[in-house]
Amino acid sequence: MKITQNINKTSLMIACLSFLLGTALFIIHLVEPSYRLLEIGLFYTLIALVLNSITLIELIGHAIINPHHSNENLITIGVLLLNIPVTLTYLMFI
Repeated sequence: MKITQNINKTSLMIACLSFLLGTALFIIHLVEPSYRLLEIGLFYTLIALVLNSITLIELIGHAIINPHHSNENLITIGVLLLNIPVTLTYLMFI
């Protein structure tokens, strides 16, 4: 499926970057645990939560305003929401 809407492209980029940065922090913490890295990771999680929440609200609004792109909008929302269980799993391991 080709993503045509700019908001969906941007949201997918935000979701992927959030996942990659969070995963990198998690792996670094597993290799070399430190309290300072834990603080950085928790601060990053808070920033990612705020950014992804704002993005989700924008996506929902866009999906309501542009229902003719509903399939693309729903896929983007789903990908964005996949970060939630990943983050919770990482936090449970830490």
